[in-house]
Amino acid sequence: MSADLPADLWKRLTGTVGLVVVRRDGEPVNVMAAEWAYFVNRTPLYAAVALGPRAVTRGLIEQAGGYSLTLCAQEQAELADFAGSFSLADVDKTTSTLIDFGSPTVTDTPWVRGGVVALECELRHVLALPVHRLFVAEVVAAHLPDTPARPLVKHGPMHGLGPALRAGRVVVGVRRDPAGVLTVAATGPGGTGDPWRVTLLPHEAGEIPLGAYPSTAYGDLRVRIPLPPAVRLAPLDHARVRVERDGAHPGFARLTPPRGPATSPPHEPATFPPHGPRTSPPAPTSAKQEPWN
Repeated sequence: MSADLPADLWKRLTGTVGLVVVRRDGEPVNVMAAEWAYFVNRTPLYAAVALGPRAVTRGLIEQAGGYSLTLCAQEQAELADFAGSFSLADVDKTTSTLIDFGSPTVTDTPWVRGGVVALECELRHVLALPVHRLFVAEVVAAHLPDTPARPLVKHGPMHGLGPALRAGRVVVGVRRDPAGVLTVAATGPGGTGDPWRVTLLPHEAGEIPLGAYPSTAYGDLRVRIPLPPAVRLAPLDHARVRVERDGAHPGFARLTPPRGPATSPPHEPATFPPHGPRTSPPAPTSAKQEPWN
């Protein structure tokens, strides 16, 4: 495999297409399409757009101190293509009948209706990159449609999302400490129900059941299990751990040599508390081959 970076490597990224609106006193409102538009902080909620050197909007955002950002719905593919194909210097894009502005509630910048969500943003940071410029802003108001919309995403061309993918396999990892305590963590298809069944598979023939355990609050498995005394200090070379759950293919993990400090084996297997919030995962539409940003 070559170490040279392909010139179009950036097209391998997938992101929701954004419509950026900026307003300045004495200037017309401008709308442009931004391929690189993201949330970059949760609390407070920050959004960011990366704009290239040809974008007139770069200077307008810095003068205005903010912008609105609509994350497009798949029905807005044609509008996004139009907004990304022309500059404010070419034409007043707001004259298109496909653009329907909503009234701002906190800032003075209107936002484009019809998307997954529209955000009113106040500029907080500008990061000058070698070519692009990243405009990081705090979201001070959000406008959601009455009916949830499906996002318009860009991965080379523009695409709509297909149905949600359903995991069909358990994925597991383990860690063994010097005292013979296993930490077992696994994910798998949701909605299949408990329990998770954990089994030690020595290199030699045979299986050693290690118990069945409930899910954490987020539907996965995270548990500390003391190995049986007969095998606790054994080398267990080439051993594996199997985790099973009804309705899913089992998952396997290699048992590596002990790592970390020895811990006192619990009197019984101990499940961990939740470890933080979890996040959940039509035909292509043609688009320009050059980046909008």
